[in-house]
Amino acid sequence: MGPTLTIVLCSIILLSAASVFAIWVGRRRNDSENWIVGGRSLPFYVVAGSQFATGMGGGVLVAHIGIGYSAGWSAITYNLIYSIGIVILVLLADWLKKQKFSTVPDIFRKLYGEHKILISTVTIMAIVVPFGWLCTQLVAFGNLFSEISGIPFAVLLIVFAIVSLFFVLPGGLTSVAWTDFVFGCMMLIMSIVSGIYAWNLAGGWGEITTTIPESMTSFPEGLGAVGGLTILLWILSIFPGALTNQMSYQRIYAAKSASIAKKGFIIAAIVGIISGVWASFMGISILSMNPGLENEELASGWFLTQIPIWFLGIYSAFIIATIMSTVSSAIQSVVVNITKDIYQSYINPSVSDSKLLSVSRMMSVVVVTLAVVLALVYPKALDWLVATYAYSASGLLVPIFVGFFLRKYKKHSSRGAMASIILGITSAAIAQIIGTTVPYAAFGILGSLVGFVLFTFVFNKQGGAGSSGKGEVGA
Repeated sequence: MGPTLTIVLCSIILLSAASVFAIWVGRRRNDSENWIVGGRSLPFYVVAGSQFATGMGGGVLVAHIGIGYSAGWSAITYNLIYSIGIVILVLLADWLKKQKFSTVPDIFRKLYGEHKILISTVTIMAIVVPFGWLCTQLVAFGNLFSEISGIPFAVLLIVFAIVSLFFVLPGGLTSVAWTDFVFGCMMLIMSIVSGIYAWNLAGGWGEITTTIPESMTSFPEGLGAVGGLTILLWILSIFPGALTNQMSYQRIYAAKSASIAKKGFIIAAIVGIISGVWASFMGISILSMNPGLENEELASGWFLTQIPIWFLGIYSAFIIATIMSTVSSAIQSVVVNITKDIYQSYINPSVSDSKLLSVSRMMSVVVVTLAVVLALVYPKALDWLVATYAYSASGLLVPIFVGFFLRKYKKHSSRGAMASIILGITSAAIAQIIGTTVPYAAFGILGSLVGFVLFTFVFNKQGGAGSSGKGEVGA
């Protein structure tokens, strides 16, 4: 069989089996509670698998292998920074589970009260990150597989988007999390298999190290081969993103208990670091075989041209699984904000469970359609969506974490939270326009902290929640 037919057949087999599994899981748990928060009953291994598969996504296959290609073991450092951010979320697990939250805006309702402007702003900020992920993952899939298979970009993108709905529509987060777990297991297996294949293809570690600078392959020196400044930039950008991503919070909400959420996140963090080891090794191996690539992110694509057709089909299915895990999670996250934080909160508060479930499924189709249109019309202009991660962190990190640690001191102010968000976004925008060396998210977070302190402790003479509504403290 030719490469295209092999890829198509393997992809059909994988996605069909996973879709059937998603439908089966969804039918067993068919209500809004399961759609929104997985029935709050996910076991630790599903929490771990879903968090790992969603967080790593398709980036580990291209960008992280590219880091290994250009900077040796530094991909481990990248994943370590992200994993530490994930573990920090464990500090909030007991409180988050006790409150029975469903989305990030629920955190703000608890801390700062039902302030419509504040909650609406937070809802928008919670939406843009997963929607940005959705669009960029669709484009990445279309670009990668149109080169490999020869199938037109638009056809691939539309088909993949339609198939992604089969993982979301049956049971929302329940079906997404369980299929993520399956995909996560597949990712681990294929990482081992592809690592062994790359090892043999490159002639073993001894052969690899003869052609690679020692600064990249030695340990622990190779962890910093990317350079101290780049590592600092990673710390200032990855940490905030990991700590404000709603998709991570949803896995905590969906866990059966706080202890299970903690266990799942710690396992996901460990597996994430291991995936960094794999990405670094793959990059180093590819560099030893082909040191002349113009762009390090071409390393993964070049590897695909060196493997036999049967393995190409399996590896392509592996790529699809990693991208699908992120796409389906992003769709569900966006839809929950729309249906719960907008539709149920402000448009139809008395909506029935069945109606809310129906609206959620309808909005899933709408969100995917909008993402496809945007990806087709602006396939080269989607990089700006990546900036939503930085802006979201600039606005949400301080009011979430500072508000959490001050919750028992009755210093919560909706004005302080709103000022924190506005000044955070403004500071990030100014830094981005100026073109600072330090990631503009760092300036955004600093500005957010200044706004929070000024309007909570200086300008807010009442010292409480202000005239706009009291936040619920304690607990």
